[in-house]
Amino acid sequence: MLGRCVGVRGDRLALAALLLALRPLASSETPEPPIEPRLLSVYPLGDRPGSTYQACLRGFTLREAQAIWFESDSIHARIDGTGRDPESDPHASTPTDVANIHVTIDPAAKPGAYPFRVVTKQGVSNAISMRVTDVRTIQEPDAGTGNPEQAPHLSDFPLVVNGRIAKRGEVDYYAIDARPGEELSFQAVSGFSAFDPSLAILEPSGSWFDPQRLNRVAFNDEPLYYPDFSTDALLVHRFERGGRYLVSVAAFEGQGSSNNVYQLRVSINRAAAPLLRALPKPGWQEHTFTRHFAADWLAQLRERGDPPGPPEPLETFLAVNASSTSPPMMKVPGIVEGTISEPGETQKIAFQVKAAQDLVLELETPEATVPLFNPVVRVLDSTGHEVVTNVYTQLNNCGGFMMKTAQPKTIASFRGDSEYTLEIHDVTTDSAGPNFAYRVLIRPLAPHLGKVTLEEERINLKPGAAKPISVEMEREENYSGLVALSVEGLPTGVQAVAGSEPEQEKPPLMNGGKVDRYFPKKQKSVLLLTAAPDAPITSMPQMARVLVRPVVEGNVAAPVATALVPVMVVATSTEIPVGKP
Repeated sequence: MLGRCVGVRGDRLALAALLLALRPLASSETPEPPIEPRLLSVYPLGDRPGSTYQACLRGFTLREAQAIWFESDSIHARIDGTGRDPESDPHASTPTDVANIHVTIDPAAKPGAYPFRVVTKQGVSNAISMRVTDVRTIQEPDAGTGNPEQAPHLSDFPLVVNGRIAKRGEVDYYAIDARPGEELSFQAVSGFSAFDPSLAILEPSGSWFDPQRLNRVAFNDEPLYYPDFSTDALLVHRFERGGRYLVSVAAFEGQGSSNNVYQLRVSINRAAAPLLRALPKPGWQEHTFTRHFAADWLAQLRERGDPPGPPEPLETFLAVNASSTSPPMMKVPGIVEGTISEPGETQKIAFQVKAAQDLVLELETPEATVPLFNPVVRVLDSTGHEVVTNVYTQLNNCGGFMMKTAQPKTIASFRGDSEYTLEIHDVTTDSAGPNFAYRVLIRPLAPHLGKVTLEEERINLKPGAAKPISVEMEREENYSGLVALSVEGLPTGVQAVAGSEPEQEKPPLMNGGKVDRYFPKKQKSVLLLTAAPDAPITSMPQMARVLVRPVVEGNVAAPVATALVPVMVVATSTEIPVGKP
């Protein structure tokens, strides 16, 4: 039995030796593509105007960093040194690097976030941001914040503290002295997309079992968790009793990372209430309750591909309570406004369609919005039958239950020479208020080019290589016109040509409901950036501008979307081979 075990072990050793012998040959045949430079975090996150300080960048492929490239002239930085991140996992397939930089903030810099990138021999990185503060800013001490008994004392508010939650389960404690009746505001701003900070106020009042126990008197993760809302924590507290308290900063779910950087702001009195709306995004936004359609909305749509027509000013009408026996009549196209001020209230207005046609209903919530105010719109014919609603319904294929969501845009067909009633209410019967304001636009179809999105955030090319820029376009309301794509401002020796990539075959959505009524059709196009074999190497990125123009009645219209993409020609290959993610 013993000899048999030894024999098996010898066979395994021989097999392992064979695999090791073959490994260099396999790697030489299919070399791993170089990793493009990528920034993860900067610590400290920022400082006041006129300040200079040392900071540390973390990311991938930073050891050959050459320069820091800001989109603004208000901040400058130089690289003092680079190396392997001592806090990185030594067993990681791609360990992180660090770059030590010296930052100088212009005295005239305004408070806010300032995007920047790192330029290396492998090209330009993605963008992250530094923050310029408007009050005194300090950095957490290297030791002490993790021990409540040694928590550093904060005073002379307002004040901003740069901190970091580097380890799993770590909590940073800060001591403050509060006066009776004093109101203080605490805000934790995250500097890393994967870090969700939480705040707590603790009182060392003890308990019957433990005289040193810390009792929590207030807590906040974020004002409201919802997709695209900020996850920064804001806590406003009035201290009924004076004395020493502890303020703690931690990751909501206890995660720890070298990149979990934050700024803790402490100020006197009540801070401004958080904006409970989705974070603003660049470019055209159409399928959102918070976009604004003004009186020239129809003209804006025509500029995006719909053939021009006679000007149609949008008139505004007021809805009335549904208990009214004779609702007012609105003109189409037109806008109806109102406010759901009482729980369970429904408002309505009438409109007439003279000829059979497709109409578009668009909703705007200028103040309170989803998930607080969820407007439901129903259109009824003269018999009380529901013609259309903004509630999109689909069948969940896993649980077999119906899923319903309120949508900000709906398309439906209407019979001619008919009168209809538009009803508006909140999805609940207990939520209402003076900020539950709505605007509903009813208009004819206007086929146009909607939202345009670029997948790539930077392009690094070696001479003789090519890389795609993928442009995703939303064709609204059956827009079937041509679209012209072009790129301006490319480096010398780089040109853009039309390209194509294999189209992904997606199976039809099972039980997807009336998708075409609520969502646009998406199309992806590809521009291929090619660098000539003799294209000169660039030491700094050059901003290229991608232009998207609809073709209206045979004429190329003005750009409806533009996007800036930094492009570099580098000496080493950074392209990803076909078929690899």
